[in-house]
Amino acid sequence: MNFSLLNWDNLMSESFKPVEEDLYSTIEDLADYAGEIALEIYQKKIILGSPPTEAVKASIEAATEVMMDSGCPVEICDLLSQAAISGFTNYVNKNPNCDHMEAFNAAGDSIAEILESQLA
Repeated sequence: MNFSLLNWDNLMSESFKPVEEDLYSTIEDLADYAGEIALEIYQKKIILGSPPTEAVKASIEAATEVMMDSGCPVEICDLLSQAAISGFTNYVNKNPNCDHMEAFNAAGDSIAEILESQLA
């Protein structure tokens, strides 16, 4: 699917119903909140001994669930999830001995880039 052809204004206007009224009234606010949840899950998984790839998978799934439960359209959730996966994977492939938090941050950076380019 070519996400650049999506009409972001229509997707995020009336169909977007955040869990917390006023707190997450924009996709950026909701993505920030979902990122906080993802970070918490990622860190817990790493502490429990999960490999970073398993930890990031669980964190992305949780963030996606939070966003979908808040009324975020599937198309946007899929786009942001794919950005996170790509950012994490690309960073790890280029830096195989990297710190696991650097890889997680790369996933977040990829999401931020998508939000800025698609919703600006």
